[in-house]
Amino acid sequence: MEYTYPAYFYDFQCVASECTDTCCAAWEIMIDPVSLKKYRKYPGFFGNRLKNSIDWERKSFEQYAGRCSFLNEENLCDIYTEAGKKMLCKTCTRYPRHYEEYENLREISLSLSCPAAARMILGSSEPVTFLSSCRETPEEEYESFDFFLFTKLQEIRDYLYEVIQNRELPVEDRAALILAVTHDLEKRIRKGRLYEIDDMLNRCQTPVFQKKAAEKWRLFRGQESKAKHEMHALFRRMYRLEVLDPKWTAFLKKAEHQLYEELSAETYGQVCSKFREFMKEREYEYEQLLMYFVFTYFCGAVYDENAFAKVKFAVYCTWMIRELDMARWLEKGRTFTLDDQIEIAHRLSREIEHSDPNLEALEHMMLEESVFSLQELLSGILGTTRQPEKKMTKETEETEV
Repeated sequence: MEYTYPAYFYDFQCVASECTDTCCAAWEIMIDPVSLKKYRKYPGFFGNRLKNSIDWERKSFEQYAGRCSFLNEENLCDIYTEAGKKMLCKTCTRYPRHYEEYENLREISLSLSCPAAARMILGSSEPVTFLSSCRETPEEEYESFDFFLFTKLQEIRDYLYEVIQNRELPVEDRAALILAVTHDLEKRIRKGRLYEIDDMLNRCQTPVFQKKAAEKWRLFRGQESKAKHEMHALFRRMYRLEVLDPKWTAFLKKAEHQLYEELSAETYGQVCSKFREFMKEREYEYEQLLMYFVFTYFCGAVYDENAFAKVKFAVYCTWMIRELDMARWLEKGRTFTLDDQIEIAHRLSREIEHSDPNLEALEHMMLEESVFSLQELLSGILGTTRQPEKKMTKETEETEV
């Protein structure tokens, strides 16, 4: 079995009671069948507590005031301290490690919903790289696994990584490019024309393609009114989702008021420009978010062929975090720090990534609603930007002369 993971993966350490937002509260913790059997058989007083603190029908731990029944006042786990590490269920043992499973391949990430993992993901300015290792395990055979499609998705994803990490381009242009490329990719997948993907990739890597893309982006730039309208529409989609943290809705409403109700379209555009300038030296944080979401979800298109929706999800989550960042920055100004970014990113991740109904609802919206069309997304992402200034090289200087 091959395992692929970010280079920082094994540097992760849980901060336990020092965590700013414990993973043992605000969501339901599901218990795997093997652990349920162990809990049924555990003897003594603690065994009785185990049996009485589990919802056996839902197969999850009971909660009190939104906290797991085994989370003590020091924010430590009583199962761990009383019964030992081996008695933790699979959910608690793995988190914040997230597994995506493919035939004879496991891709493992650290979940952004964990504040300590979010600090690792967002706190490094270095481009993320990935490592692989192999372990001896029985060969797997997935009855309907399309290995050829999966190989093409991996090749496309490598190209998406190159685009996302191309720091010569503003992050808005990088997001626009990965949306445009996967929009064209999905057409080929749907029509069964996977043989065209190699040519498509080669064409995407040519200067002519970049030039044509830049020309198309001009149509969307400087359209503050459309950008504000589109971003507000995208933002409001979050109200349709299941709420895990009762404080989340108030958090959204406050940001919505700051960005879309208090500001005119012109002022919204000015705020976007000023925030963009403020974050210029930290733009890599949004690069890291795009890399995180694309690595985690893109190749899952092998199961449903929704490659474009996977990239729309990556861009949507990244841009909603960015809008929430901007609202916080309006309050704090130059004191907006990495800690603010981590808080906002991990809270959004908790609400969206740890709810199957929310993931399904968003994918449905992305497949069905016009607000998630390529044109509308480009209007929102590029509408408050201006054409980047041409970087002069010796060759272009001579041409200009």
